[in-house]
Amino acid sequence: MTQIPIFGDLLLRQKGPVLHLGVQLQNGIAHIQPGGAIRITSKEDFSMGQPYRIIRKENVEREGLMDRVLELIEQNSSYRLLTNNCEHIANYILHGSKTSHQLQAWAFGAGAGALFTRNQNPWIKLLGVAVTGTAAVCLYNASRDYAA
Repeated sequence: MTQIPIFGDLLLRQKGPVLHLGVQLQNGIAHIQPGGAIRITSKEDFSMGQPYRIIRKENVEREGLMDRVLELIEQNSSYRLLTNNCEHIANYILHGSKTSHQLQAWAFGAGAGALFTRNQNPWIKLLGVAVTGTAAVCLYNASRDYAA
């Protein structure tokens, strides 16, 4: 049986090594992508032909959810990887807090890569940071618990 998203569900699709997140509203999916501001689109536009997962969260603050969406739309803030990416937006809409666990995982992995390659030449160090950061995001997403 195919699950149908309902108001307040978290939707995720793979986007390279990371997950793209959006939130199901009554009239579409709220999300943000590079080069744009938050917008509400159809499931087809959100998924871009890719399969997506629906995560039904129990601890969502649904009462203020639309207020937070409207606030973000009014702000018209553009995408910024470090402070306003799709995970920041989804978490703010659902929980009132702009956080990105994928970004935190990348930073942790990149830090580990910097330690492992600290005595290497700069190009090896850069490669080590990029690879370990990306690997940390992939591991985090593979082990992520979406319950509640």
